[in-house]
Amino acid sequence: MVRLDSKPSHPGLSVAGLARTPHPLVLEALSLRPPTGGRALDLGAGALNETRLLLGHGFFVDAVDSDPAVASDAAAIGDPRLRLFERDIRDFVIAPDAYDLIVAIHVLPFLSRAELRSVTAAAIAGLTSGGLLCCTLFGCQDEWAGTKPRLIFLERKEVAAGLAQLQQLVLRERKFMGADAKGRPKRWHVYQCICRKPDV
Repeated sequence: MVRLDSKPSHPGLSVAGLARTPHPLVLEALSLRPPTGGRALDLGAGALNETRLLLGHGFFVDAVDSDPAVASDAAAIGDPRLRLFERDIRDFVIAPDAYDLIVAIHVLPFLSRAELRSVTAAAIAGLTSGGLLCCTLFGCQDEWAGTKPRLIFLERKEVAAGLAQLQQLVLRERKFMGADAKGRPKRWHVYQCICRKPDV
């Protein structure tokens, strides 16, 4: 069972230090590209679990999170290939054609719709030709859909439309019972997405 209890309730917050294994979707994305490393961007990096995985696969990693506590986790890693940017993902400028892999696990749904469009467009522009975007989004049947109006909940067609500039390798819809950040039972509705930027 995939646990969705380790990301912020807002892009300006984090959960640094919370023990969690890397999300399986990131492992799947790594299996869909050559094992050559490259440069990766981890948006909403939190406890740096995906960042550690990417470093272990030979990537130079830019990790973005606004929680100052993440700095101690980054220092403990002690890898010169890791650059930590302590800022909200909405304030991070993604350089064009800079990243072979961009990861955004359980962070995009906490943006506004306008912010989601802006961050997604920047992420797409930030991918190199053939680069992958690996992200998760919440569906309309998620339990929070009726109680957290500031979050984004999407229909499948909206997810596909928002990523239409990319080649869809994985667009998986999951509905399951899990737990929230406080360990309370919760019904989740999640879209798991892996998309490739077409070669120029």
